[in-house]
Amino acid sequence: MNIPDFFFSPCTEVLLLAIILDIIFQEPPGAIHPVVWMGKGIRYLQELPFSNKKIHGIFLVVVMIFTSFIVGIIIVITAQMLPETISLLILAFFLKSTFSFRMLLGTGWNIMNLINSKKSLKAQEELRALVSRDTTGLDKPHMVCAVIESISENFVDTILSPLLYYLILGVPGALAYKSVNTLDSMVGYKNTEFIELGWASAKLDDVLNWIPARLSLIFITLASFFGGNPKNTITVCIRDRTLTSSPNSGWPMAATSGALSIQLEKPGEYKIGREFVLPDTKDIENVIKLITIASMIIYLMLVIIDNPFMR
Repeated sequence: MNIPDFFFSPCTEVLLLAIILDIIFQEPPGAIHPVVWMGKGIRYLQELPFSNKKIHGIFLVVVMIFTSFIVGIIIVITAQMLPETISLLILAFFLKSTFSFRMLLGTGWNIMNLINSKKSLKAQEELRALVSRDTTGLDKPHMVCAVIESISENFVDTILSPLLYYLILGVPGALAYKSVNTLDSMVGYKNTEFIELGWASAKLDDVLNWIPARLSLIFITLASFFGGNPKNTITVCIRDRTLTSSPNSGWPMAATSGALSIQLEKPGEYKIGREFVLPDTKDIENVIKLITIASMIIYLMLVIIDNPFMR
């Protein structure tokens, strides 16, 4: 086996099978879900005695990246020793665990139905898990804003970025990225408990998503040709992308605001697309369609890149 085999180049069959698994089936049980096991590993490492929380946070990042990448290499090597069908299924399963097209958009759809059914308290509860912030007291337009913001932001974190790192470093790269993203979601919050422990993971997550966030403008603009406003997509994104505290989230959020001609507001923090009105629940359906098309464009691009005739 050659050394480059360790960095398993992307495979069309694995990608297509992973997409099919993601669209048709629910998330696998926690007992066999790779991301759940990442979470268990993070919790175990959190309990280790460190006097310096920043050093502890750096240790978490290094161990999680190294472990995930090495495990990815072992998975690839093992899969290559098995019959082709089993090999494809194994690799597709692990790749599918790094992105969550169905879960992301399905959650948004569920919250939209709760809001339409006037089940505000239940919608706020579901929304809290999606956006990881206090949703108590949000009125209907701002609940809709939070859903749309989360779907557009997570288009980068849970679809574009893992597939980009799969393109670069295969399954090991996708797993390594997912470990950082999972670590950031668990400890990367700017509060008293995690401000030092989560510093390294939050910074690295920003770095790893820096290019994908900017690429999101391209894919959302292309998707807007099928039911949006391409000109507004670019104009609003370029103008309002820096309004969020995150260096990355403003890009897909502002692009989505322009594409759907809606205002996205987090009271007291930002107002993206100020020339538009606040969204209604119909716009959740619109953003689901927009991100679905953008995701399909990404999938198609990866298939074309991996086409033997393109090599």
